[in-house]
Amino acid sequence: MNIALNDATAVALAVGLAFIAGCAVYYGRQITSRRIPMQWGTDGQPTWFAPRLIGLWFSFGVTAALSAFLLVLALHDPQKLTALIVATVSVIGTNMWVQVYHLKRVIRWQSEAPAN
Repeated sequence: MNIALNDATAVALAVGLAFIAGCAVYYGRQITSRRIPMQWGTDGQPTWFAPRLIGLWFSFGVTAALSAFLLVLALHDPQKLTALIVATVSVIGTNMWVQVYHLKRVIRWQSEAPAN
């Protein structure tokens, strides 16, 4: 059973990272600003910016790092394997949604901003 869960987790991780990378490439073509917003304030305006490359690939890096950390924990504590796999899949799914939301919002911001 644990082997099947690990295989399913590896597939989820691969699919999730491929999706996030695909979003970075697809939406990245539409983002021309050298610096893009990374966080939004309560007023809907950006609170800080990052270089374009970091802004596009940050979610990929966070997803890969957190997933690797959770999978290493699962190897060291097999009794918690199921919980750690659920956590890993949750991180992947959440970051997939965050990537799409963030990049679409950056594109909208870019189209509304007078000059970036």
